[in-house]
Amino acid sequence: MSRTTLLTVSGTIAALLLSGCSGFSRGGTSFTRRATSVAAANPVQRENSRSGTPGWEIPANAGTAITGYASEISVAPGQSFQLHVAAPPGSRYRVLVYRLGWYQGIGGRLIACVPGCRSSHVAIAQPPPTTPESVTGLFRAPWRVTDSVAIPSDAASGYYEAKLEIVSGAHAGAVGSVPLIVRQNPAAPASAVLVQVPVNTWEAYNPWGGKSLYQFNTGRHALEVSFDRPFDQSEFHDMVTRLELPWVRFLERNGIDVSYQTDIDTDAAPGSLLHHRLVFSIGHDEYWTQQMRDAFDQALAHATNLMFGSNSGEWRMRYDADRRTIVQWRDTSLDPVRDPRLESGFFSTFGEPECRLMGVEHLWAAQRDLASPPTSYTVVGPRSDPWLAAAGLAPGVVIPGVVGYEWDSYIPGCFTGQVVRLMTTSIPGSDGVTHSADLVRATAPSGGRVFAMGTMELAWALDDLDGRCADPHVTAFVMAALRDLTRPAQ
Repeated sequence: MSRTTLLTVSGTIAALLLSGCSGFSRGGTSFTRRATSVAAANPVQRENSRSGTPGWEIPANAGTAITGYASEISVAPGQSFQLHVAAPPGSRYRVLVYRLGWYQGIGGRLIACVPGCRSSHVAIAQPPPTTPESVTGLFRAPWRVTDSVAIPSDAASGYYEAKLEIVSGAHAGAVGSVPLIVRQNPAAPASAVLVQVPVNTWEAYNPWGGKSLYQFNTGRHALEVSFDRPFDQSEFHDMVTRLELPWVRFLERNGIDVSYQTDIDTDAAPGSLLHHRLVFSIGHDEYWTQQMRDAFDQALAHATNLMFGSNSGEWRMRYDADRRTIVQWRDTSLDPVRDPRLESGFFSTFGEPECRLMGVEHLWAAQRDLASPPTSYTVVGPRSDPWLAAAGLAPGVVIPGVVGYEWDSYIPGCFTGQVVRLMTTSIPGSDGVTHSADLVRATAPSGGRVFAMGTMELAWALDDLDGRCADPHVTAFVMAALRDLTRPAQ
């Protein structure tokens, strides 16, 4: 991390400790202005110094009047996304393309409109989804390409959104969205931090069209699901808007040198993790391929630092149809593939429990409904711990509202190296059995360091996206961890 970035970070922490909740208002506070006035040292700082554009938010209950998906789950700057949009016959619509970030609290910036910001075009009739396959439940929406979204060659890596908006007809005002991930320009210097976006898990839980890898509102879950269909807006809101965007806003507000790629990108180029000092498996990153797990193992063995939410890398899956289909049979005895690296099931079934990588592991039924109130963490790490000390956190301090909805437990003796529990709590799971939730810092023999939060909801203490009040102590703690994790291993 550059000296300029460190100065920005240090100033931010100091201001947060003094400002309390008022330091996180969307209108732009003194600490926000201080951060953006520093000479921009990396693409994220330059991008977030630009003026934001309101209107990017898509409500969870947006409905299905207009929907769509992209042929590509991610692209590099200078490339294009091909959109497949479906809307009622006779309606006219346009596509507003936003980059999501901080932007002084506005949260997004409009970068393009298709066909134009004041023009629109007529929706075309799209064919119905294919009939689900009798055994696997696989189906797809074989829609024609309707729009092309060109990403500028100088675009910053990040979460992008194609907002679909009907502008005339009986459904005027209806909106939908297509998520887009833009990778870092391969010709640019590698960012200090790489965020892995968990699109596999998005798709695994996606019930659009009546099928997901779960038995939600259907008589039988699917064994294969396709990216060639829209994301259900309500499920997407729970997975992405609530769990991932607060982290994106936090990282970009603080000027962290960060870029983004999907888990599909990691599978396609596993060596890409080695180009960064820290790799962050953001949000709910549950479904990995063997290639992905190998990539993370190799990264840690080569002293790349890692950061996880919870329930990461639990299920092993594989791809089909050029990575447009996820295959997950769950029961290895039923899986028709008999390849020890391709069979689907829990990674622990194949002798690779998550705790070997991160020190903690998701245990059976250690979960509750996403809408349930989060639980508090209690600090148990030593007062001398550098991350805790930087935040003024001593043993016994309670951190409210940060644990859920699936959590990870420390497994003694599983991780090869040192593991220090910094925060913990005990919570009854959905089956009534109580398991601990543990936030740990681990150090591998390579010197690579791991920050495993044990929870998906720590970011709820970092950002005010859903009207919450950020906790300055948690903010200082996470910033201390990021400073440590973005320096070279000793």
